[in-house]
Amino acid sequence: MTTIQKVAVCGAGGTMGAGIAIVSARAGFETFCFDLSADALARQRKAAEKFFGGSVAKGRMTQEAADAALARMHDVTELAALADCDLVIEAIFEDLAVKRELFSKLNTICKASTIFASNTSTLSITEIAGGSGRDERVVGMHFCLPAQVMKLIEIVPIPETSPEA
Repeated sequence: MTTIQKVAVCGAGGTMGAGIAIVSARAGFETFCFDLSADALARQRKAAEKFFGGSVAKGRMTQEAADAALARMHDVTELAALADCDLVIEAIFEDLAVKRELFSKLNTICKASTIFASNTSTLSITEIAGGSGRDERVVGMHFCLPAQVMKLIEIVPIPETSPEA
C-alpha cells in the first residue's frame, strides 16, 4: 500500500484545483500546485491566503497552522516537479483527450507507485485511465464545490484499480 506524503494537484490555478490544493495542504501533505499559468497560480495563492486568514479570524485554526499549510503549498509550472509525488489529482477542464494526454505524460515522469486520480464529474474514469499506462493505479476522486469547505469526497475505483492503490 502506498503511503501518501506528497500530493500534486494539476489545474491548481482554477477554482476546483485550488480548493483541492487547500484541502491537501490543510491535511498536512506537501502539496505541489501545478498549472501551466503562473498568473493563475499567483491568483489562487492569494485566494488561499485569504481562505486561511478567514479561518484564523473565525477561530477555526491557529495562525501557526495556517502558516504551516501555506508553507506546504508549492506552485509549479513544470510537470517534472511532480516526479516524486505519491498522489496526483487531476482537476483540469472536462476534455477526455486532454486528461488522457496529461496522465500519459505523468506516467513517464512519476514513480511507478504514484496513484493518479481524476476529479471529473462527467467523464468515464475507465476511459481516462486508458491513457495512463497504469490503469491499476487510477481512481476517480470527486470533490464537491467548494472543495475547501465541503467535507464530501467520492472515491471511484475502476475494475482495474488495484486494492494496493
